[in-house]
Amino acid sequence: MGEFSFIEWIRKRQKRRKDVALGIGDDCALINVSADKLCLITTDMLIDGTHFDLKRCAVRDVGRKAIACSISDVAAMGCRATVAVVSVCFPNNTPESFARELYKGIWGIADKYGIGIVGGDTISGDSPLCINVTMLGRDEGLKPIRRSGARVGDAILVTGKLGGSILGKHFNFEPRIREGVLLNKHFAVHAMIDISDGLTADLNHILEESHVGAMLYEERIPISEASVELARKTGNTPLYHALSDGEDYELLLTLSGGQAKKAIASPLFEKGTFSCIGEIVAGKKMQMKCPDGRVRRIKPLGYEHLKSPVRKRP
Repeated sequence: MGEFSFIEWIRKRQKRRKDVALGIGDDCALINVSADKLCLITTDMLIDGTHFDLKRCAVRDVGRKAIACSISDVAAMGCRATVAVVSVCFPNNTPESFARELYKGIWGIADKYGIGIVGGDTISGDSPLCINVTMLGRDEGLKPIRRSGARVGDAILVTGKLGGSILGKHFNFEPRIREGVLLNKHFAVHAMIDISDGLTADLNHILEESHVGAMLYEERIPISEASVELARKTGNTPLYHALSDGEDYELLLTLSGGQAKKAIASPLFEKGTFSCIGEIVAGKKMQMKCPDGRVRRIKPLGYEHLKSPVRKRP
C-alpha cells in the first residue's frame, strides 16, 4: 500500500457536502463560509523518527517546523494563514520544561506570520512525540490557486534551490507565504503546489490533477549547495537529490510564458527568486531534456508514507 493510492481510495468514496468548494486532493480544502468568502483548511502530522529525530535536534525546532509546514500549504494556494489548533501526544513522563520548549518554537513562527493558536488537544502515551497542526486561512478576496489548472504551453517555475533539506533546511525554511500571495494578486498563476515530497513527486500531483504532461530541462534545475554536499555522502548525483528530496517547501507553479517572464523580472520579488525549469506539454508523461539534446522519461521520485522506508532525520 502507498500513501497516494490510499488517499485516492478515500477520495473516491468520500461524500461531498454542498458547502465544500474543494475537498481531498490539494494543499488545502476550501469551505464556503458565505456567498463570497472561502475558509482554507489544512492539517499536518509530524512524528519523532520520521520527520525529526529528538536525539539530534532541539524540541523548539520541532515546534517551529510543525507550524511552518502548514503555513507552506496555505502559501501554495496563494492565500494567507490565520489561526491554528495544535494537538500533541507527549511520551509518558515528559517533563513540563520539554513541553514549554515545544510551544516556544510554535509561538516563535506563529507570531512572525500573525497566526493565532486558538486551541488543540494535549495527551500522553507510550509512543514517540507526535504533533498535529490544523491550520485555517482566508482567501482575502483572491481565488485560491489549485493544482488542477496547468495548461499546455505553461512555463514551470520554482522558487529557491532544491535538494539536501535533510542537512538542515527542513527545520529552518521560511514558508513562501509572501511570494504565494503576491503571485496570486499580480499574476495569472494556473497551478501551484509546495514541494514537500520532492520536486518530481509534487510536479506529478499537478500533472495528474491537470491531465497534462511536462518537459523539464536538466540544466535549469536549481541545485542547492546542500544537494552537492549530500551527494558526496550518498553517492547519488546532486541532480538526483534536487529532483527527489522532500521538505524543501519551495513553491512550484505553472503560468503562461509571458506571465512567467514578468514574474521573474518583477521588482516585487528578490532577484533570483524564480527558476524556469520546463514547460507543460500534452499527454501524461514527465520527461527531461538533457544538455546533449537527449530526452528521457522520468518517474516521480520522492517520499511516500506507507510505502517508503522511514527516513532518518538529523
